[in-house]
This record gives sequence, C-alpha cells and structure tokens, in this order.
Amino acid sequence: MVEEKRRFSFSNLFRRTTPKPDDRSIYNIGIQERQQNNLMTAPIIYHIVQNSVITRTCITQLKQEIFRRGYVWEKAYEARCNNCGKEHKRPVKECSRCESEDLKIPDVNQLKYAEKFVEGYVNKAEQLFIDVLRELEDDLNIMDDAYIVLVKEYFIDGNQKIRMHRIKEVYRGDPVTMAIYSDELGQRGTKGFTCVNHRNFLATEPHENCEECGSTLHPVHYVNRVGGKDQYFIKGEVLHFSKYSPSRLYGLSPIITLYNHITTLLAMENYVNSSYTKSRMPRGLLAVQTRNMDSMRSFWRSVKEKMETDPHFIPVMGIEAEGGKGSVEWIKFMDSLKEMDYVSVKDDLRDRISAFYGVSKVFMADNTTSGGLNNEGMQILVTNRAVQMAQNVYNNYVFPFLTKQFGITDWNLKLPPSEEEDEIAVLRKREIEVNIAASTKNLGFEVEMDEDGNFTFKKPEPQPEGEPSPETGEKPAKKDPLAGSNLDQRDLDEQARRFAEGAGSKPQENPPATRNKSRMSVGPDKRMAGLPQEAGNQNVDTRNERRIP
Repeated sequence: MVEEKRRFSFSNLFRRTTPKPDDRSIYNIGIQERQQNNLMTAPIIYHIVQNSVITRTCITQLKQEIFRRGYVWEKAYEARCNNCGKEHKRPVKECSRCESEDLKIPDVNQLKYAEKFVEGYVNKAEQLFIDVLRELEDDLNIMDDAYIVLVKEYFIDGNQKIRMHRIKEVYRGDPVTMAIYSDELGQRGTKGFTCVNHRNFLATEPHENCEECGSTLHPVHYVNRVGGKDQYFIKGEVLHFSKYSPSRLYGLSPIITLYNHITTLLAMENYVNSSYTKSRMPRGLLAVQTRNMDSMRSFWRSVKEKMETDPHFIPVMGIEAEGGKGSVEWIKFMDSLKEMDYVSVKDDLRDRISAFYGVSKVFMADNTTSGGLNNEGMQILVTNRAVQMAQNVYNNYVFPFLTKQFGITDWNLKLPPSEEEDEIAVLRKREIEVNIAASTKNLGFEVEMDEDGNFTFKKPEPQPEGEPSPETGEKPAKKDPLAGSNLDQRDLDEQARRFAEGAGSKPQENPPATRNKSRMSVGPDKRMAGLPQEAGNQNVDTRNERRIP
C-alpha cells in the first residue's frame, strides 16, 4: 500500500523519466507476418476478386485514374551548391546559404539510358513500363503486397566483387510465390547468402563461396518459390511495398476485411442467376381440396393443352365440396426478391466496398443519388484523395528506388496528378498573395520573397528622429506643430511681439478689428491667405462664418 501511494503521488506526476522494468523480454517488436489461413490463401483471394464485379470495377477505375496521365521526368533541383550542397528549386546566381557561386545544374546525360529503357519493352514478355505498374497496382489493391523485380547485369572484377551493374529487365513479382527472407526479428540479409550467377545456391555462413563458380556470396533479402525450387535475390534487386497496411514485413489484404461483403454479393448474384436459368424449387404450391382426384387431373391436363394454343384462355372449374364447404389454399415456399429487399441490401454492400477503395458511384456510372454537378464534384473530390494516396506510394517510394538503381541523382520520376491544375485559380491565388504583401508593406512592414516565391514579413526597427531612411536615403519631413489648430505662425509672432513690448500686462487700447465688426464682415481663417480663390470652400455662407479663438 505504501508503494502504491508513492507511485501516484504529486511528485511523480512531474517525473521526467519513466522507470525501466528489469525484465525487458515483455516487449514485442510487433512484426506483421503474412496471413496464413486455409480458407483465405492467396490463390483463393485472387479467385474471389476475379469473380466479383463490384471489386474489379473499383480496382479498374482506381487504376485508370492513377496512371491516366502517364509518368514524367522532373528536375530534382534547378541549382545545387557544390560548396554546401543546398538544392535550390529556382534558378539562382549564388547560393542563398553560403553565397557561393559554384553551382551545378541537373545533368541531362543521366537520363539517356533510363529514358530509352522505359520507353520500350522492359522485359522479354514485351511489356511496357506502364503495364508493369498496372500489375503492381492490382497486387496492392488485392493483397496489399507488391514486388518489383530488377534483372541486372553485373560486372565483376578479378576479386569476384561487384563493381557496377546495369538493369536489363523489369518484372512484377507474384505475391503468391514471392516472400521476404528474414530472421525472427524481421531483419533481412542475416539468414542466408547466395551467388549472383547461381540463384538456387544458398549458404548459411557469409565467408563461404559459391560451390560452382567460387564467386563471393551476398546476403539474401527475397526468395521466389515456384515449382518446388527457390530463387534468391540480393539487396537492390527486389522492392516490396504496401499501401493500406504497410509494416516492416507484409501488408494486410483488403479482401480479408471485405470477405463477408464480397461473398454475400456473390451468393445474391448466384441466386438470381439460378432463378432465371435453372428450374429450382417452385415459388409455391396450389392445394385444392377434392374427393375426385382423377377428374381434377384430367381437367388440369385439358387446361394446359388449351393454354398452349390460346394464351388468353381463362379456365373455369367448379369444385363440389363435401358438406357444402371447399377451399383453395396457396402455400408459399419463399419470398420474392422484392420482399427480401434485394436491391437495397445489394446497394448497401456495394457502397461499403466502393467506400473502402475510395471509388464513388459517379465513377461507377451510378447517378441515382447524384444531386447535380455539385454532388458529382464532391464525389470526384473524394476519389482524388484515393488517387493521391496511391500516387504518393509510387512517387515517394517506388520511383526513388528505381532512379537510384539507374544511378540517377539529378532527376525524379513522377506520376502527375490525375486532374490538371486550374491555371486561372493558381493565378488568382497568386494575385491575392501579392496584394496582401503590398498592403502589409504599406503598413510599414518589411516584405521579402524567397526563391520559392513565398513572402515573409518582418516588423521594421524604429528609426531615430532626423535620421535618413535606409530605403530612400531622404530625411523625414519636419512636422508642423500648428497642424490641426486654428493658428498660424503669424499669430504666434504677433503674440510674441506684444508680450515683449509689455502689451500682455496692459489693457489693449485698440481691440482687434473683428470684435466690433458686424457678422457680415467676418472673413475666413487667415491660414487661407495667399491661396488661390478656387482652393477655398465656395459653399460656405460667409455671413454666418466666425473664427473660433
């Protein structure tokens, strides 16, 4: 009890360090292993998606928007300082950090091989680079595990060490057969070693050499298991990535989350198909109570014959009941599709699946709930977020890996946004920023614009009175001490003269001329003397104008 009181005391609330337990084995590093289930294996997951219309529609629409505008090469920088290494996004003559003029521009020669490689077929299967990217996107949306495999040509020196390489082919690795080769802690390259010339060879010790060619072994990072044979890959040959649930190892398939929704939709579609194509259980039974079964059978046989020749025939049958009572009863076996609320249930399941992938009904050609252009724009905006998230995976992870393997450092491979940027909106936004900067400068703030075009504001330091301005070099104008008053300098000079003569202590013999004058003779202020006539106020009635002492 004493220990518990000490633990929750006020002094412990402000403790900066947390006590460490003696047993550190309680910590779990949280490695996300691949989902292993006999009912949800990777081939079964792909089979479910291939048979689901709504799932394939969502994946296809999302994939089309991601790669709709292809890919482009962009400069990683406009100028880079060789002195401090700062990269400038705009052309500059000197470095903004160290003021060095030793600048470097992107090297165009780095793109010669890469541009030629991605423009043609990237593998022996005659696939384009965009086709490989589409396959990778399908793997992400189905398994959340995608593998891009680079087939390299290595140049080995006399010491059996790799000096350089060149990419020969690019493939999509099958998530069904590909796997990460790691130890119990999730670390790659510590469990096995292989030879670049013989990929089926595996050694457990790093100091061993290849048994067939004697080359130096390299750590294994990935393995491909096909037909009972293992093919090992070293670092830089395979890239694994996820989109929805990234971790240090594997992702989590979205189909596992949506399994119940997808299988329910499949069952509903199979039921409708069977209802129209196969003779299954009838909807109901017409039970007629009678004591003469032979006559009823013969009558019904004649009715069927007449209905085959005359579809408008209406059969009439009288039933003699025992005791004057008889009945015809309809026994229903199952509800109709409308009674089962088939349409609403199906729409709800479709909405749940499409919402997971971020695909709206507008993109699936469903305008039943659209409320005009405003609603359509909102739906497109939601989908753009899903497209942007998918493009960030390639722009920030996949493409930097490829450019590094190509030896490119001055250029970036990018997927442009699916929606073109509104140039008018950009210019209007820039105009507003410039107007705000001008207004702020008029208030006395110092405004500066950096190399990216962003404005920074700083409050100026107060300048001593009489000192020239640092911007213009001009001295500030002297302030008029009589500004805003009804006096001028001549009045002050007259009062000073009278005070010097002693007039201030004696009664005035001659009062001011205006004191005994009529109101008609009172003129405007003396400060208007010497100005042109049109400078005065012509709308003032001089008969009612008086000076305020």
